[in-house]
Amino acid sequence: MIGTPACVIFLLCQLTGPAASGIPKKLVGAIDGSVIFPLTLPVNLVDSIIWVFNSTTLITIQPKTGDKKALIIVTQKRNEERVNFPHEGYSLKLSRLKKNDSGIYRVEIHSSTLQDPLTQEYELRVYEYLSKPKVIIGLQDNKNGTCVTNLTCSMEHGEEDVTYSWKSLDQATNESHSGSILPVSWRWEKSDMTFICMASNPISSNSSNPVFAQNLCEGAAGGLALYVILYVLLLFILLCSLALVLFILIIRRTRKKVSELIEEKKETDTHQETLSLPPVSEEVPEYDTISYCNRTISEENLANTIYSTVHISPKVTEPHSLPMSSDTPRSSTYKNVV
Repeated sequence: MIGTPACVIFLLCQLTGPAASGIPKKLVGAIDGSVIFPLTLPVNLVDSIIWVFNSTTLITIQPKTGDKKALIIVTQKRNEERVNFPHEGYSLKLSRLKKNDSGIYRVEIHSSTLQDPLTQEYELRVYEYLSKPKVIIGLQDNKNGTCVTNLTCSMEHGEEDVTYSWKSLDQATNESHSGSILPVSWRWEKSDMTFICMASNPISSNSSNPVFAQNLCEGAAGGLALYVILYVLLLFILLCSLALVLFILIIRRTRKKVSELIEEKKETDTHQETLSLPPVSEEVPEYDTISYCNRTISEENLANTIYSTVHISPKVTEPHSLPMSSDTPRSSTYKNVV
């Protein structure tokens, strides 16, 4: 009995500081990972060890005594392959962690030499590995070439205990900002800036895709860009108009040239026809006109009629073409009357 108080003091010393003060020891783990709940105590003074999760008993252990092996009883069958005690000790290793494994764990050390069991509490938090955070662009206010907006960094899932920070990078300086929201004020005259969001939790960290101020502030940069677009559009319209005018002028000129060629050909054909006609004799014909009286010659005067023979010159080939009138006394015109 004399050594009993010393043994109890030794047992308390083997427990961690938080156990004596009642402050839970914080542990973190990752989904599908593992975590160890450390426990150190003198085995020969322990009757049993009980591990409790929230208010549910997980494991009951009866330490080995002499040649008798330790007896480990897992109350839930689904946890049989998940629990282990490495190095033949009594520290609990929990594997294949799930999100619902987060909570308060307590170990109770029972001894016949102690009036009350010694306890140690652990607070376990199970986290997801962070994916790439996304950046949401807030409403923009563009005045006098200055872009003012907010960038908000967030996670699609697994936001528990996530902290955010920002890095603002340019050619001159690098700045850091804490918090998920980053106010941005940027002018087009300044060099382009790059914004990167950093997200982290107790087990992992990740960063967003870079956001460029030049692409972000379309309104501020768009002031100059709009003028450039309008200038290019106006120049394009002028060029199209000029091309159309030139096309019309060329068409008109071509049509005029074709018309001139047609007229010239007509004139050439007419000239050739004129040249192909026989030459006209230079001899000046002489004509005599014999009046014809529209009188009936009686039979008595037939014997007294004098007849003449008229020879027509071969030059006159178309005597029928001479004009004749039915209303006037007919007259005949002959050449070289003999």
